[in-house]
Amino acid sequence: MRVAFIGVGHWHAAEFYLPALLKRDVEIVAISDPEQDACDRIEAEFNLGCPQYTDFRKLLDEVECDIVWSSASHDRMTEIAAELVQREQPFHMEKPMGLDWRMLQPVAARAKQKDLFTSVALVSRYYGVVQRLREMREAGELGGPVHYYYRLLAGSPERYRETHCEWMLDPEKAGGGPLFNFGPHVIDLFIYLIDDVGEVTARWSHGLRNAEIEDHTTVMMVGRDTGAIGVGEVAYTIPEGYERYFSVTTDALHVGGDVGDEDLLIRDGENEHVGGMNGLEVYDYYVEDTLDAFSSGREPIATIHDMVPVLRVMNAAAESAAVGSTIVLE
Repeated sequence: MRVAFIGVGHWHAAEFYLPALLKRDVEIVAISDPEQDACDRIEAEFNLGCPQYTDFRKLLDEVECDIVWSSASHDRMTEIAAELVQREQPFHMEKPMGLDWRMLQPVAARAKQKDLFTSVALVSRYYGVVQRLREMREAGELGGPVHYYYRLLAGSPERYRETHCEWMLDPEKAGGGPLFNFGPHVIDLFIYLIDDVGEVTARWSHGLRNAEIEDHTTVMMVGRDTGAIGVGEVAYTIPEGYERYFSVTTDALHVGGDVGDEDLLIRDGENEHVGGMNGLEVYDYYVEDTLDAFSSGREPIATIHDMVPVLRVMNAAAESAAVGSTIVLE
């Protein structure tokens, strides 16, 4: 399979995607990034031996590929997605696919009209307990949802300077801090497992670093149809690594703990243990599963259409935190 990689300067490229792609039966036929230095670094690290471009459109004009692997600063993502859809070029894109859901929505609509393969890295859907809860929801066995909670905390954002992604610290390019970085995972699972979002209330803090991007965001979501309460916490507040806690409560069950290894506590039946991948393994599996979905013609784990409602909630959360009030989604 011929893969072109747009946006190799994104920190996910060297840390997750290129190692995973190169383990599989693919050929990296071209790379691009607005910064030539990023292309040079990636070439030196992975010895790709392929053409390099600073203009992704020129890459698409000159290089034939089966699928594009795309990343960028968040403010450029929707522009790239729109170009790929216009060219009917199948692609993966890193989340959040842009800064404004109202800009992304028509691009998603055009992709649907063209029946174009698109995949977005909402990788928390791969956790074992998430997949089991989704199965139960689809089978009508989840019960009436009451409460959802997902905490995803990470270390200092200064690491993005070390990976040459200083734009992650600029709200004009990144949209914000952890809300636009990890927030998609936390919001997506509420929609995926519980309900569409009808109300959003959020608060954030800049008190740890007094930087332009926030240190911590708490988002409260209210289910449109169920009234279930969902709380997401995302932050750059721990010294290093990641801290995760995930829980769902319904009138049929409760689950809570490390999202990779949890027990389903069934109210009227036998409890069930659910294992699965850890937080770093999911990206490698995402690459394998996305390539398989594309080659076999099936749907990937998530598409551009799934990202639109997530980004809408992210935008509402940023507005709520800025003005200090609840945002109702019509």
